[in-house]
Amino acid sequence: MLAEALGEHSDGVLPTVAELTALIAEVEVRTFVEPTDIDDDLLRTAWYLHGVASAEQAEDLYTPARRQRAFAVSAHIFDLALNGPGRTIHYQLTLAFGAQVGYRRGDLDPNATAIWRRVDSHLDDPVPEAEESDSGDSSDRASNIAHTDHSQALGRLPRSLATMALRAGVAFLGLDVRRIQVLLSRWRADISSMRALINQDSLASTMFGPAESIAQAVGDLMDFLRYGDRDRLITAQVALRSVVNLESGQGDHDGRWVAVHLLHIAEGMKSSSVWSVLPDDTPPIVAQAFTVGTPPVLTLWPPQRDLLTRSDLNPLDPATRRMLLSVPTSAGKTLIAQLLICHHLVTQPGNVCYVTPLRSLGREMRQSLTGRIRILQKGLAADFADFGNVTIEHLFDLIGEPAESSVEVMTPERLSHLLRHDPTSVLERYSMFVVDEAHLLAQPGRGLLLETVLGAIMTTDARVVLLSGVMGNAHQIASWLNPKEAATLFESGWRGPRRLHALLYSNVEWSELDRLPSKSTTFTHIERYPITADLRVRPAEGAMRKLATSIDTPIGHLERKVRPPNASQRRRRRSDDSYDAFYKMCARTALRFLDAGTLLMILSQRAYARNAAQELVKRLEVTETTDDLCEFLIGRLGAEHPLIDCVRHGVAYHHAGLPIDVLDELEQAMRAETLRAMFATSTLTDGVNLPVRTVLICETRYEGQDPGQQLDGPRLLNAAGRAGRAGKETEGWIVLGLNHQPRPGDFDELHPADSDLEITSTLNSEAALARLAELETLVATTADALFTIAKGEAADFAAYVWFVLSAQERLADLAAEADLAGAIDGLLAFVQLQPDIAARWMALAEHVREQYEATPTESRLRWTLTGTTLASARRIEKIAITVAEQTTTLLSEMQHENGGSVSRPLTLEESMSVLDRSGALRALLELPEGAGVWKFKPSVGARTTIDVSIADALGAWLTGFNMPDLAQRMLPGVPDVSWRLEQTVDAVSGAFEHFLSWTIGVVITQANELLVREGSIEALPEDLAYFVRYGIDTTIAHNLLTSGIRSRRVAHAISRGATAHGLDWPQVRDWLRGLHIDGWITEFAAARREIEDLLEFCRSPAMSPLRQLLEQHTTSVELHTSTDVPPVAGTIPVELRITSNSKPIEVWASGTATFRVGVIATASHADVFLLDLSGLEYKAETDGISVMIHEVRRP
Repeated sequence: MLAEALGEHSDGVLPTVAELTALIAEVEVRTFVEPTDIDDDLLRTAWYLHGVASAEQAEDLYTPARRQRAFAVSAHIFDLALNGPGRTIHYQLTLAFGAQVGYRRGDLDPNATAIWRRVDSHLDDPVPEAEESDSGDSSDRASNIAHTDHSQALGRLPRSLATMALRAGVAFLGLDVRRIQVLLSRWRADISSMRALINQDSLASTMFGPAESIAQAVGDLMDFLRYGDRDRLITAQVALRSVVNLESGQGDHDGRWVAVHLLHIAEGMKSSSVWSVLPDDTPPIVAQAFTVGTPPVLTLWPPQRDLLTRSDLNPLDPATRRMLLSVPTSAGKTLIAQLLICHHLVTQPGNVCYVTPLRSLGREMRQSLTGRIRILQKGLAADFADFGNVTIEHLFDLIGEPAESSVEVMTPERLSHLLRHDPTSVLERYSMFVVDEAHLLAQPGRGLLLETVLGAIMTTDARVVLLSGVMGNAHQIASWLNPKEAATLFESGWRGPRRLHALLYSNVEWSELDRLPSKSTTFTHIERYPITADLRVRPAEGAMRKLATSIDTPIGHLERKVRPPNASQRRRRRSDDSYDAFYKMCARTALRFLDAGTLLMILSQRAYARNAAQELVKRLEVTETTDDLCEFLIGRLGAEHPLIDCVRHGVAYHHAGLPIDVLDELEQAMRAETLRAMFATSTLTDGVNLPVRTVLICETRYEGQDPGQQLDGPRLLNAAGRAGRAGKETEGWIVLGLNHQPRPGDFDELHPADSDLEITSTLNSEAALARLAELETLVATTADALFTIAKGEAADFAAYVWFVLSAQERLADLAAEADLAGAIDGLLAFVQLQPDIAARWMALAEHVREQYEATPTESRLRWTLTGTTLASARRIEKIAITVAEQTTTLLSEMQHENGGSVSRPLTLEESMSVLDRSGALRALLELPEGAGVWKFKPSVGARTTIDVSIADALGAWLTGFNMPDLAQRMLPGVPDVSWRLEQTVDAVSGAFEHFLSWTIGVVITQANELLVREGSIEALPEDLAYFVRYGIDTTIAHNLLTSGIRSRRVAHAISRGATAHGLDWPQVRDWLRGLHIDGWITEFAAARREIEDLLEFCRSPAMSPLRQLLEQHTTSVELHTSTDVPPVAGTIPVELRITSNSKPIEVWASGTATFRVGVIATASHADVFLLDLSGLEYKAETDGISVMIHEVRRP
């Protein structure tokens, strides 16, 4: 790349390729430690490369590839130079614009935005160079300027206009809509003031003319990107050419430089804007959902453009039925998914199902889609449990969203559940499936579930799009999707932020001996040696460099117990040496990386993640930035939970044992940089879009470890892909901790071979074949083989075959469209397996068919619906029979007591009594699927266990016990409060929120069917499973929590309040709207997060004000309460004061007499907040009842 960029030149004029490589590498490595200046030769070379690529004759003299390389290398050097100390603000902005231009024209678009973030504070009012050393920031300076007298303000105008062109160029290439809007407003005011000062209608022909023209061009370019107005693009190009041709004025050299490059970039935006990639017949509202929706997206990155403009099998073409997108992490595939979803919803019939194996990724996608779906006026389902027989239509009705043309985000488990229960509805409803993180097909455990779900939906004519990270055998997977079209696959190796790789070792400093006394007479003394970090850094180009931490700040110690000289050699053992755990030493080293930005450390076990976080916390001060997060966590986990102290120091740990809403908040805090470091198990890397500056990987493998927890090739790439936040940073650091001495091939571990990245069906794994052999042996010896095989791939495959057979019985009307007979041999496994092995699996399928046909019809269906192995399904049916019998007994007792028949369902308390008396709860916990979810120890590492009553704990959970009180009730004998809390949280998450809520739901459904068959009623409440999952005891609380309210506490509080007021569920929403935000705080002590959820819940599903404003240029929203005295003039101009999403939006009269008119009604609050986030310019007025909002666009 460097050779192509430099070309040929005379010796001594510029560094050679080898010299330039060494210079860049040296700066990159030094920057790894602290900001540093760069060599003059390096900077001179950057300007040369920039000039080569920018010259008017460049197109004739140099190849496009060389120009692109020259831009990219110059941008890299300018970027590094920007870190240097002692540069004036003007020179920083000059370097920044040079870097932005290089990155944009070098096809590294997100890096230009990242550069803008680093200099954004310099884009406000300019400061004389003599004042640049002041410690005050730009906001302080702006405040001071506001208080200067008139003459001083006039003195500021020439300064502002003299640097406006450069600042406008930097701001525009940052493409931050709201920030550019604020700056343009100030610049237009300055231009108007200068026009008035010199009594001219234009500044053309003055030295300030270029600034005026460039500011105009930036405004026009933003209008083009946001609204697709090509006329604005033309006027922008005219204005920029006037600067280049000196028609607008002379003397502004920065302005001419900026204009030249903005002209080129504007031309490129014809093909990179969102508008340009959508088919011509696409309704404009689709593009506006991205350019005006939240967060705004104005241009697309190279792989996104390449995909969406391809001629063969374009994913926006409804005729494209199958597609696989295989691109690296952070290449923008999430945005591609959003574009495909939104385009399909508006242009095609049917609904979209977005499937991801990872709940965290599902939550992120749901949040990203919210603002876009609002503009489209389509429905977006809330985050529902994986189980439950509630219909999709009822779910949308519950949250007040349209059920038609909607999106539902779900896990493969939920889609599998829906298919098992109602395959007809699912296959008729969805016309498009988007499946993310498809490389998890190879993951032990859940991979087969994803494969079988795909096998089922691929038998339909629905569109299926798979999104994945890098696959070593992508062509094979694409062929499985669509054997007839080679163009089904789209691959790209593009990535924005560059990456530096490093290896971290520990090094014992043997020369630094410290003798310590021994407390044991077996040893004479203890030799203590410090351990330092040995860091090997490899830049993007260049040789590896060595770095080391100081002996004065060791990352650990080796202690060697020394035996007397006469001790026999046999008695000297390795156990005489003790080291600090390597992962803890890595955590201490992580402190050195925090100054550069946020950090994610990947570890192998939950305990390691917690312990490593606590190690870092010991070295950090408490921060106030996490106070709000701590308040939420204390309410959810209790003040003594070990996570709380970590978060107080800006650090968190993340693993599956924490509640879902807690994980969600931690992820959000990490993205917002409220947290500085996250310590997580490897599951976090599987698709969670949590980019950071540094990823530190410290895997510990041990005997008996679940293979699904190990960092294989795809997971390693996923983890490494989090390094470098596209749009926030231009580089990311990947550090691999290795607990051994350095070896020549260690860096190769960071670059898995294609063979390591191959996606192989789990039916072809050694474990699966071993289970298959075991089952074949059982089949030969017993008729009950399917019901005795241990949990694993063979049992899961048998359950899938059972589902297919059951679904075929229920899909008579769809048989021509959904050929589920092909759902078995259409699995990925049968594309990859050797014929003899494939035949063995098909023989098993035939055995399952025989058993299926021999099973009573009622049992066939019940066993299909459980979602467990067939062995567990049969056991669950027996549990359901016992529950039904116990229910009949209780009904008989109640009839005897009442002296008559009982025709009502059982109460929650009565139902729990049935489950307890029948032994159902304990029986369910004994199923293989529930292994380990209800296990407690008196202390960390204890070998003994504590027996905890499941019925008592569940009862307390349902009545609303908070986590500390529940922990005290469940584990009163555990003295360590934090350990007590941690075990309780783990049990609630694993047992109540997941396993028991699912299996209790299955038992309740089957037991009610049995009762009805015996002539009784459906006595057991169907929503009991949801009560268990959410820890609630009323239908109102249940409906709130399945309508987007995430706080169990506030759901209980609202339910109690509504009951006290005699309200039914249909009245709750209007009641809450009437209370408004202040009422929620008073009545329910609602916190920020809870208020935001309630505002979403109270939102009116009617026409989106933002869409109305885009289409009709005017809209109206209601005030919370009408003003007592309507405005005399009919309407008065007002301003909307929006401080945060959780505060009331105040409406104030504007003009000479300002006063508070009122606040926006909660039904419109969320939409008005989104409107403000969009960056649209508007003006508002009120008649005392409503607020009318009018779009403002410059002529």
